[in-house]
Amino acid sequence: MEIRTKALEFVLWAEHLAYEKGGMTYQFRSRQDYLPFVMAAQELPVLREWFSEKISAACRNVINKRTEQSNSIVETAKEYLKQNYAKDISLDDVSRIVNISPYYFSKLFKEDTGETFIEYLTAIRIGKAKELLDASEYSMKEICAMVGYSDPNYFSRTFKKNGGVTPTDYKESRKKGGVGRRSPRAD
Repeated sequence: MEIRTKALEFVLWAEHLAYEKGGMTYQFRSRQDYLPFVMAAQELPVLREWFSEKISAACRNVINKRTEQSNSIVETAKEYLKQNYAKDISLDDVSRIVNISPYYFSKLFKEDTGETFIEYLTAIRIGKAKELLDASEYSMKEICAMVGYSDPNYFSRTFKKNGGVTPTDYKESRKKGGVGRRSPRAD
């Protein structure tokens, strides 16, 4: 009888936690067969299997909900970065926006995107800088500021590290039909 009571108690507690964490939806009659089943179980393996199934289901629900929340957090952060890349943005700033700790945010972001926060933000900024270099006559200093860098030298080093050439060389080669531009007949 003690084993039955503890099995039922642990299952109900696990489901309570799953409901509380948002992983399970409470249904009024969902537990109506628990007590009769537990009381009718004559063999320990039958009770063990029932217990394992119920605990596993509660755990799966919590894990699924966490995955959904993690994806939502990262998507919110990515959208924020796309909209605000020109601002002075830090990991701490974005973690406050998505309302989780910087450490946990950094971990989730890396797991979801395969890139660190800085790598992702840098890729956005360099991509926007390339667009501006291709389609405008802004100065390097103006483009630097427009994509979120306050130091033109740092911008140039970062651009070269991520693009293989300096911004000036990139712009000059684009004018001449070089980097990134291929003739449709080149293949």
